[in-house]
Formats: sequence, structure tokens, C-alpha cells
Amino acid sequence: MSSPLRTLSCALLAGALLVSASAEARFGKSSTSSDEASDSRTHDASAVGSSGPVHDASPVTEDSGSGGDVHDASPVEPYPPPQEYESSYTYVSPRRSRASWHENEFASRQHRNFTLGLEAQVMREGAGVGLHLGLEGEQFGAFVRASALSLRAEDGSGVTEDVSVTGLHLSMAVLKGRVGRVRLEGGVSIAKAADVTFIGPSVGLSSELYLVSSLALEARVQLTPWPYRQFDAAGGLAWYFGDSRLLALRGGMRMLVLNDAGHVDGVVHQDVLPGPYLSFGLAI
Repeated sequence: MSSPLRTLSCALLAGALLVSASAEARFGKSSTSSDEASDSRTHDASAVGSSGPVHDASPVTEDSGSGGDVHDASPVEPYPPPQEYESSYTYVSPRRSRASWHENEFASRQHRNFTLGLEAQVMREGAGVGLHLGLEGEQFGAFVRASALSLRAEDGSGVTEDVSVTGLHLSMAVLKGRVGRVRLEGGVSIAKAADVTFIGPSVGLSSELYLVSSLALEARVQLTPWPYRQFDAAGGLAWYFGDSRLLALRGGMRMLVLNDAGHVDGVVHQDVLPGPYLSFGLAI
């Protein structure tokens, strides 16, 4: 495994803890406090090889220096042209048989073309369930990640507030090898809250590093800068088991940060939602 891949894969495990003042309303919900005019404040939910031998193609001729005319009724048949030998005896350099790390080495027993998983997450402010779907080839892929969150209301009433986030990304493997890969991702993200629905562009980075044939270290990070702000990072382990290792159990930590940038009522509302996750599904 190349050191850049190992470094990038491990670096993605670091989440970002964003700290700000306590919020009076959650992400995407209007504030009902008397100080709504202070729109500058931020309210925070709790925290090749060479050719073969060359053969002389010149035909054998009679010795003209013998001093006499020589007539041979059965002339010597010339050697076959070089191409006949080259087609039958081709030397292949050992270097040519070794696939480069940047070539299609990832097509091995670890490669997963289809992944599907159901996910549960426990957060400080509530809980959530999610769905993960991925289709991936040797170089390009597509991913859908969706989460439905149920969060406790900030007023202490015990009422829950629903927030959903969905990401649709295309991916390209920029580093790949037999033990893992690093992908660049890009697409759109959708966030729906009580009083607003946002759609914005998003970019991301994801990676996987196989520790052994059935155990991999996975990490991803996604950022939406506009019109709202979303930071979504997760890192953990994936265990492949069952017949032909077609089942996958994933677990780790996720950090989700949502910020409506004041588009609802002029006051910035932000939620910081860390917590562990567990996922079970298929990996083919």
C-alpha cells in the first residue's frame, strides 16, 4: 500500500467539532424568541518488452569469387522472413507482466461493485436511521446516502423535530491498489427541516483500506458550502462475512453539522450532531 493512500485513508477519520453558542431553535426552524433581530448571532444545538531475436533475412547466394560459373539446378531456399519468427517466438519482458499500482490492480477479491446497507445512529440530540447504496466500477461509481433524523426540541417540551439529509454523488478513484482506494466525489445534497428545504452542490472524499481480506477501514467526508452549510464525516470498520463474504457489518463514528445560514428567519441556526453508527447490508 502506498504511503499517500494510507495517509489519506487515515486522515479522513478525523471529525471536526464545531463549537458555538447555544441555539434557541434547530436547523431550518424559525426562532420564536424576542431577540430575532440579532441575526449576527449563531445558535448552536448542543453540542514493454523488447522484440524477439533478429534473424538475417538475406538469402544464401553462391560464391561469386570462385572464378567460374556455377549453375545449381536446386537453388538454396532462402530463410523465412523475420516476421514469421517474430510471430512464433516473441519475448515478453518480465516487467511487462507486472501490473502497475496505478493500473487495474484493484480488480481482486476485495473489490465490491454493489453495496447496500441499512444504518442506525445514536446522537446526543436524538437518533436516526439511514440507507446507503453504492454502484462502483474499476474507475467510476455512484453513491446515494440518506438519513432521517429525529431530534429533541430545544424548548424541553419533549416534542421531536424531523430533519432529513440526502446526498447523491458520482465518484472517481484517484488512487487505487489491491489493498484499497481513495475516491473524489461530487454531486448534490438535500436537507429538509420543519420550515425549509435546501438543495446545494456538494463535494467529498472517501477511502477504504483493507487491513485483512475480510476487514477494511473506511472513511468519508462531505461538504456543502451553499446555500446552506453541511459537514458530514464518518469513519469506522467494515467486516465482510458469510458465504463468499457477501454480507457486510459496518460500525464507527459520524459527525453531522447543519447550518441554515439564516435563510429561515434571519437568525443562523446550527446543529452539531455527533454519534456512533451501525450498518448491516450486502457487499457484492
